[in-house]
Amino acid sequence: MSILVLSDALTELPPSISVIQSEIGEAGGFSPAFLSDLKIGESDHLLLSSEAVHLSPNLEQAFVQESYLTEKTIATHHLFQEESLRTQLGDNQVLACKEEVLATTVRSHLVNQLKVHESDLQNVLSLLKDLYPHYHEAALAYLEQKSYLKVVAFYMQASLAQEFARMVQRVAKSFFDNFGFAKVDVHRLRSLRHFFPLLFSAFLSAPPSLQVKRIGSVSILHPTIDLFLPLWKEEATVVVFASNEKFAPALAVCMNSLLEHTDPSHFYDIIVLESDITEFSKARLELLVSRFGQAKLRFFNPKALLFGRQLQKNPADHISLETYYRFLIADILPQYSKVLYLDCDTVILEDVAKLAAVDLQGKVLGATIDVEIPALAGGLDPDLGPYLSKVIGLGEGEAYHQAGVLVLDLSKMRSLHSVDEWIGLAGERKYRYNDQDILNKECRGHYYTLPMEWNLVVDCNHRRLPIIEAGPYSVLQEYLEARRHPKLVHYAGFEKPWDAPDSDFSHLFWHYARTSEFYDRLLAMVHMSSSSPGKQSLLLRLFPRGSKRRSFAKRLFYRTTGS
Repeated sequence: MSILVLSDALTELPPSISVIQSEIGEAGGFSPAFLSDLKIGESDHLLLSSEAVHLSPNLEQAFVQESYLTEKTIATHHLFQEESLRTQLGDNQVLACKEEVLATTVRSHLVNQLKVHESDLQNVLSLLKDLYPHYHEAALAYLEQKSYLKVVAFYMQASLAQEFARMVQRVAKSFFDNFGFAKVDVHRLRSLRHFFPLLFSAFLSAPPSLQVKRIGSVSILHPTIDLFLPLWKEEATVVVFASNEKFAPALAVCMNSLLEHTDPSHFYDIIVLESDITEFSKARLELLVSRFGQAKLRFFNPKALLFGRQLQKNPADHISLETYYRFLIADILPQYSKVLYLDCDTVILEDVAKLAAVDLQGKVLGATIDVEIPALAGGLDPDLGPYLSKVIGLGEGEAYHQAGVLVLDLSKMRSLHSVDEWIGLAGERKYRYNDQDILNKECRGHYYTLPMEWNLVVDCNHRRLPIIEAGPYSVLQEYLEARRHPKLVHYAGFEKPWDAPDSDFSHLFWHYARTSEFYDRLLAMVHMSSSSPGKQSLLLRLFPRGSKRRSFAKRLFYRTTGS
C-alpha cells in the first residue's frame, strides 16, 4: 500500500509511518499536478489523506477531531493500517469519508457559504461536459443533493486512483489554461479547492458507479506541528537545550561560548526545545549561529508530545517546566543514539565534542555529582537523608547526580523507559528536586560520573561553598580543583549574572555576553533588576532567596506535602 498525504505545508509525520508527502497550492487537490509525480511502484492500493483528514477504519462516528497526529492518535484510530483498511473494504472498491447532510443543496452551499464563484463552477461543469460527459451528469446530480463531501480521503485500487488522477489533471489543466491569475485574489484561488471533492463525488457515482463504503475520519487540528527532528549529520555532536523566551538571552550567551570553542573540522547540531521563544529572539539566535559554518541551529516545540499530560512541579523550586523537556529527547531525536543535554544558564570553556566522546561504559547517562547533597543529606537538612532513602531509593554513600549537564545514551534511555513512561513518572507526585529526582531514582546504578570540571556550579550568593565545606573533604577538594580549571560553568541557583553582575564567575558570562546578539537585552535586564526592587512579589519579600527564613519555609513545605 502506498500512502499519500496532501498538505498545505510539509511536516514530519511519526517515524513509524512511511508516506509520500505532496505539498499542494492554494487550490488544494484541484491541480494539473495531482498525483503526477507519484511513484506507486508495486503497490496495489493507494491511501490518500488531504486537508489534514485521515480515514479511520475503526471509528463509529462520522468524524472526530484530534489536536496532533501523534503515535497515540494513530494507534487509537488505526490510522494508516492496511490490514484494518482491507478488512473494511471487503468486496467494495473504495473506502471514502462519510458525507455531511446540509440544510440546502450542495450547489447553494458552495456558492453562498463557501464563496465559490458561480462563473468558476460553470467553467468546471462545461469542461466536464466536453471532456467527460458521464462525469458531467454525475456532477450535476451531486450539486442538487444535500449530502455533501467536505474533503477527499480514500483507500482504493491504485489503478482506480490513477484513473481519477488523470481526470483531475485534465480538467484542472484546461481550467487554469484560461484562468486570469493576474485579476483574482487569494480568497478566490482558495475557493477552487472545493472542486476537488466535487470531481471525486462525480468519479464515484458516474455509471457504472463504484461500490463505495463510507467510514469515519479523523481531522488533525495542528497538522504542521513536527513530532520529531530528522537526522542532520550522523557524525555531528548533538547539543540539546530547553529554554523559554525569558531565558533566550542566557541561551545566546551559552551558545556563543559553545561556538567559540568548537572545532572547525567538526559538525555541531544545536537543538533548542521551546514553546514560546519569539520569532524575533529566534532570528537573533540564528544570526549568532550563522557565523559558524560547522553548526546548525534547530528549534522544536514539544507541546504536541506533552498534550493532555499533567506534569508535577515543586512550587518551592525556581526552575521552569521546560526542564522536563529532556524526558522527550529520545522521541524527538529517534535517529540519534547519543546527545548532550545542557542547561542554558551555563558558559562553556571547552569543545563539547570532547564531552560527547566520553565513554559511558555501558551506563544510561553521564553526569557530575551534586556537590551540596552530601552535606545536606548528612545533617544540614535533617529531612533530606530520609527523603533520598525512601523516595529516591539511594543507599548510604550512593551518589546523587546533578542534571544540568547530561551525556545521554538515547538507546539505553529508550530501553529503560518509553517517553510515555518518563512523562508518567513526572506526573505521579511532587518531587523535591523535580526531574533531577526522577533521573536519580530511575537511573540509579546506571550513572557514569563525569569529572566536576564539566559542570562546575557557582558559589551561588556565597552560600554554596560553606555547604560543600560541611560535607566530605574529598568532594570539597574536587570542587576547588574544578574551580581552578573549569570546562563548563553552571550558574545553578537563584542568583544569575544578569541579576548580580559581580556574582561568582559572572565575569565569564559577561565576556561572552558582549559578543552575543542579546547584549542590549541583558543590559536592560540588569537595569531592570537593580532599579525595580520594589516590584518583587510579596512571597519574595517575605522569603528572600537564600535566606534562612526561606530555607525554613521550604523544609516546612516538604514535610507537609511529603516531598
